[in-house]
Amino acid sequence: MAAQTIKIRRGTKPELVALGALSSGEMGFCTDTKEVYIGDGTANVFVGRALSGTEAARPNAGTLGRLYYVTSGTNAGYLYFDTVSAWQRVNAQKITDLTGTLDDVSDGTTYAKVKKSDITNGQVNKVSDGTNTKTAAEIKSHIDDAAKHRLINDSGTAITDLWSAQKIGNEIELAKHNIEPQASVKNRTTTAPPGSPVTGDRYIIPSGATGVWSGKQDQIAEYASGAWSYYPPQIGWTCYVDEEQKIYSWNGTAWVRTGGALQTITAGNGLTGGGQADTVTLTVGAGNGISVASTSVSAKAGKGILVNSTGIEANIDASSLVYDSANGNRLMVSIVDGGTF
Repeated sequence: MAAQTIKIRRGTKPELVALGALSSGEMGFCTDTKEVYIGDGTANVFVGRALSGTEAARPNAGTLGRLYYVTSGTNAGYLYFDTVSAWQRVNAQKITDLTGTLDDVSDGTTYAKVKKSDITNGQVNKVSDGTNTKTAAEIKSHIDDAAKHRLINDSGTAITDLWSAQKIGNEIELAKHNIEPQASVKNRTTTAPPGSPVTGDRYIIPSGATGVWSGKQDQIAEYASGAWSYYPPQIGWTCYVDEEQKIYSWNGTAWVRTGGALQTITAGNGLTGGGQADTVTLTVGAGNGISVASTSVSAKAGKGILVNSTGIEANIDASSLVYDSANGNRLMVSIVDGGTF
């Protein structure tokens, strides 16, 4: 049996328009535009088109919904959609085909490429500023090399030593203490660190201190941030001792009592004394006629006037003038002797 060929109605697009509506279910093919229509007895309904070829062979836009695929030449691989006014590309093959942002980050007009050799397990393994390039391994080795970095060293004093925040705080406090000579301490006799100190408590550590104060004699201990800080005194440091209500200064060897006016007493050439101690010793013409004992004052003891707990006695030569307590506490002349020529 010979092969059979079935053909549908066909002609140019203008001929179809001139024909009018196809019968219901009748199909028509436009030989010039390659469009396929099906009639419903009233109008012709566009159902598609087999459009492909070079971009140069693409017909002018004008029928909404048509698709055209470029098979070769310029823009090969792109699919276009007829919007009536223009052919709109609907697929993208390059980054430059995209509009707006990529991953919500606008790249402007330039794009970068990464070499496949610079990617390990999906991660870029190199960093470069355009001149210097380092691998991730090289960067890690540098970061892990402690010798190449400044390390926290609270005991160090070199300009390359990095101090912790606590150390910096302590140094600031030390500087403050150097310019605040009247900062007080609670006392200078407590040997064992208090069990429940309060922030800001300060003590002068005495000899024989125990616990964490051991070996820190004469240093100032201050409690802050849950720990004791220690400040070796410098010459001229001055502290008010709360417990004693006295002022002490460090002379380079010991804390010595300072402050207050000199208690100087001078009465002619016979009464002198003074100082800043709690007690002042007065010397009343010792060896020159007046003696001061713990309970008495005498003028030429044994041959003069004696003032004591009993009263006043005048004793010139122990026999000529005596104190008579038995006769109303009178002074009696015992012997009067004019002497010889």
